[in-house]
Formats: sequence, C-alpha cells, structure tokens
Amino acid sequence: MPGEYDPCVAAPASDPQSVIAELESADRILVQQVLKAIANEYRISIPDAGSSEEGTPLLFVKQKKLKIKEDIRFRLDPDADEHVFMIKAKSVFEFRGRHDVLDADDKPIGLLEKDFRRSLLRSHWHVRDVEGTHLLEAHEASWIIALVRRAAGFLPEWLAVGGLIPFNFVLRRDGREVGRYRRVLGKLRDRYVLEIGPELEDVDRRLLVAFAVGLDALQDR
Repeated sequence: MPGEYDPCVAAPASDPQSVIAELESADRILVQQVLKAIANEYRISIPDAGSSEEGTPLLFVKQKKLKIKEDIRFRLDPDADEHVFMIKAKSVFEFRGRHDVLDADDKPIGLLEKDFRRSLLRSHWHVRDVEGTHLLEAHEASWIIALVRRAAGFLPEWLAVGGLIPFNFVLRRDGREVGRYRRVLGKLRDRYVLEIGPELEDVDRRLLVAFAVGLDALQDR
C-alpha cells in the first residue's frame, strides 16, 4: 500500500553524517514502535508535510527488556553492531531518572532527566546539554488525561485501558511552548510525531530524537 513501510526492508545504505543532517533540517520527526517479545523496537523517520504516516526509516532502535542498566542504541541498520548514538542510564539502578545521551564514541551529548516530584501528577522531564545547562522541559499536555491515566493503573489488568489513552507532551523553553509530542490515534502500534519549533534549532537533534524515544521507552508503560 502506498505510504506504508515494509518492516522486512532495511533503510537504504547511508552514513551517520547524512542521517544526522536530514534530522537537523526536519521540523517533524516520527517515532514508530514495533512490538517484539524480547525487546521494544522503534523506527525513526521524517513524515511528509502534514502527514502522520511513516517515512523511509533513518534510524532503528532496540530496547532490550529486563536489562539491569538501560541501554538504548540508535542504529542505521536494525541488525548492525555499530550505533550512531545511544541512551544509557547513569547507574545500574537509576533511581533519579537520569540518562546520558552519548555519541558513537561514548562522548556525552546531553542528559535526559525525569522530575519525579512533578511527575506524581503528570509526567515531567528535563533535557540538558553536556554542560548541564537546561535546554527544555516537557510535561503531559493535559492534567485531566494524566490523572485518568494514573487512575487506570489501579484497575485489574484485564480492565487496563491506560494504553488507549492519548499520551501527549508539550515542550517548553523559558516558559514558552516550543514543540509538541503527540500520539497518532487509530494505530495498533504506538506512533508518535515530534513537532520541533524554531526555538529549538540550536539543540542537537540527536538529543531531541533520543528524548522522543525516551518518552515512550523510559516511561515504563
């Protein structure tokens, strides 16, 4: 079907610099989740203007389940050993919700940090650069939906509806809205679109892409 991606076909051969350049020039990035028995997998692409359909995958991501220390790698090929960048927990048992974003040589790009106190009512995250400077924050877009989601977590498993509730975030910088992260409804598998405002042009796209995947992969949903 036109516009549909065949999961059996890998992305065209490319190099990290050209992929990063494509991401740097995009103001909308799509994250497609692929459900697997032993790992969460994602594909990163740039959708057509005004579309929420998946484009040609640029990066492939695998998150191994039951791993003691979180390690999420972004690759040009789903089966490659080499990675372009990665998310890695700062410690084996990361109770403070801090995760480094590292490049292919394990050099820091920035930090993703969950604000546990503010997340009691609705999920709240911070993104910092390699120097620790605060770049942006993100929180669930709706108080009501956030509270409904938490209430749903107390229901019996067979009644759980949390996965059906839209999971949307607002990105803010210096108190101003600078982007959106929204779930595309009507899809069997989670699909998210990250909308990036011009105020975030100076933020490393690898950090923003890692953040987009982390909002799903690190939420323990």
